[in-house]
Amino acid sequence: MSTKDSPEYRDAPAHLDPEQFRTLGHQLVDRISDYFAGSLERPVDPPVTNETLRELLPQAPVPSHGSDPHALLDHATQFLCEHTLQTAHPRHFAYVIGAASRLGMLADLLAAALNTPVTSYPPFPMGVALEHQTIGWMAELLGYPAGCAGLFVSGGSVGNFLGIVAGLHNRATWDVRSKGLSDPAAARTRVYLTSEAHISITRAITICGLGSDKIRRITTDEQGRMNLDDLRQQVERDRADGLTPLLVAASAGTTSTGAVDPLPAIAALCREHELWLHVDGAYGGCAVMSDLAPDDLAGIRDADSLAIDPHKWMYLPMEAGCVLTRDRHALYEAFRTSADYYTWRPQNFPDGAEALPYRDQGLQTSRYLRALKVWLCLQHVGRDGYQRMLTDDIALARRLYDQAAAAPTLEAITHSLSVTTFRYRPADLDPEQSDDREYLDQINREILARLKASGQVYLSPTVVHGAFVLRICIVNFNTTRADIDALVELVTRLGQEVDAELRPKRA
Repeated sequence: MSTKDSPEYRDAPAHLDPEQFRTLGHQLVDRISDYFAGSLERPVDPPVTNETLRELLPQAPVPSHGSDPHALLDHATQFLCEHTLQTAHPRHFAYVIGAASRLGMLADLLAAALNTPVTSYPPFPMGVALEHQTIGWMAELLGYPAGCAGLFVSGGSVGNFLGIVAGLHNRATWDVRSKGLSDPAAARTRVYLTSEAHISITRAITICGLGSDKIRRITTDEQGRMNLDDLRQQVERDRADGLTPLLVAASAGTTSTGAVDPLPAIAALCREHELWLHVDGAYGGCAVMSDLAPDDLAGIRDADSLAIDPHKWMYLPMEAGCVLTRDRHALYEAFRTSADYYTWRPQNFPDGAEALPYRDQGLQTSRYLRALKVWLCLQHVGRDGYQRMLTDDIALARRLYDQAAAAPTLEAITHSLSVTTFRYRPADLDPEQSDDREYLDQINREILARLKASGQVYLSPTVVHGAFVLRICIVNFNTTRADIDALVELVTRLGQEVDAELRPKRA
């Protein structure tokens, strides 16, 4: 054991000895376990005001001196657990954030402890090989072609960005790497997506430098799905006008309603016109494992690039996004760089696949071992386990849709995958009348506010065909039929109360 006078000793303020670390870790795991056990006793989304934040996060300079780690961790655990949205609560239906598995949490702790970079193979063979195997497993689960490539990223936004960049480099008629967007051909390019496409697609196109004026917005049908005839007409019209159709960005589960574009037909059109097909499957792509998924979802297998978020519908802690490309060199050709301080030589993984550096296939050089939690949970749950949980979530969303359709004062609007939209609608109101339509929006806005204030359930709103509606998205293995039945009862009761209060004012 080193002493203060020995050359092996260093007084490092960040150091915790093994016993301190063990005690802190055990105490934290106990607190987290208690937090999950008491989930139903706390509001889904505890109210937080500016006064609360000022009290819990004192506005003070950076501390000059360190503090006791036990007290610090205890304080942080307490105020975060008491004042943070419970995404694992069985009645959290608002955002597309999956209920995180406990094993995934422990995997993140292990990955953080090892703190190994996942850049290239070698010099970091263990982590890189583990990610390579997990990418292969993801592709197998989704039916994506063997021999594809991909990597884990923070989430769907980055996955969509990488897919768009890969498509630009792969389908551009000029050398993007050397000339960028200065070539006159860049001004003639066009990309195609609907107004239902995730905002990260538009952001990716503008960040690439193509500009939003290169976007062609394709119309949608009543279900919010891309109109194939309109897509074909737009592409053919642009070609006839001397423009260069480049890329189609399709959706495998839109955020608003869970709509799935007609992916097989879109893929066939893209092959016909030599367009890059990127599919945003960040939310819905994993549902291809379920027998209840729409047939069109199988078309994700035809995508040139595909974004998937295991932290959404594979119930993993954030951050765990994934991007796959049919051409295993597509990302490498788009992002590869060289420097004297990078050492890499061609080498193969144990399965014989070419070990392209991960640092040269995306934005990040420093890469965290995100694949570990996916790798562990795929083995813990298995294909059959994921299939059962995904199917249960879809069936629960359908249960809500059917109950809303059967209720005299509720209206079922849409259902796709595990997203259902509905609203409270008194039987004597006609949505075709403008005054009634505005009043319905007013009622449902107030219902949503009261639902949130109650702490019993947390929904999100959306707009479908111009109407303000209530939206649930179930990506939560804690949700049961009882939670859906309770939601129907609560919305019905609140709707009656709100309508009774607002009617006299309306008259």
